[in-house]
Amino acid sequence: MQKLLYHDVRNRFGLSANLAIQAIRRVCDNRKAAHTNKSKVVEFDATSIPYDARIFSLREADWTVSLTLLYGRERLALMAGSYQRDKLAGRAPKAAQLCLHRDGSYTIHIQIEVPTEPPVLTDKAIGVDLGRTDLAYTSRGKSWSGEQIRRVRDRYSRLRAALERKATKGTRSTRRRCRGLLRRLSGRERSDSSGKPTTRSATTLWRPPKAKVPWWYSKT
Repeated sequence: MQKLLYHDVRNRFGLSANLAIQAIRRVCDNRKAAHTNKSKVVEFDATSIPYDARIFSLREADWTVSLTLLYGRERLALMAGSYQRDKLAGRAPKAAQLCLHRDGSYTIHIQIEVPTEPPVLTDKAIGVDLGRTDLAYTSRGKSWSGEQIRRVRDRYSRLRAALERKATKGTRSTRRRCRGLLRRLSGRERSDSSGKPTTRSATTLWRPPKAKVPWWYSKT
């Protein structure tokens, strides 16, 4: 497909060489998956694009990324927290993925390589059986009850079902309030079930002016 469409894609959309190859590769992967699953590709939505070291770079001095877009190279500021900066510091990432969300905001997933620790050899081993009634039951006879977490899950399940009914059948203000409560409930349930607050992933965010289509896409 690249041999057939490369020059046409570059001329039609004004893409750089690497962006054209990435776009064709994404479509090929999409069609390959459809062929494997025996499904028909009706439409391909350009919601993300992978970047490599030739069209992406991270600068830690001011926490910005340089990306090759439709009209050339652009440097964009990151909305990165201390957790993300700690993970990215000194890593010199060479790959990333730019994602477009429904609200017009963009997220960039920066990939880093972390060396794995060598396995520790030991003659001590223990078997653990994971379940719902008992969270863990070891081969040495020690167990941890899952009763408290089960009660939390069941309580949130009943509450979620009630909110979902009201979110579809209530008044406009009731539906809006219930949808907000459902979003808050999702995060609270993860925290209560694990016994400790959850943390954000190492995804780095920024919000440019809202756009209906990605920057690298151009209608002709």
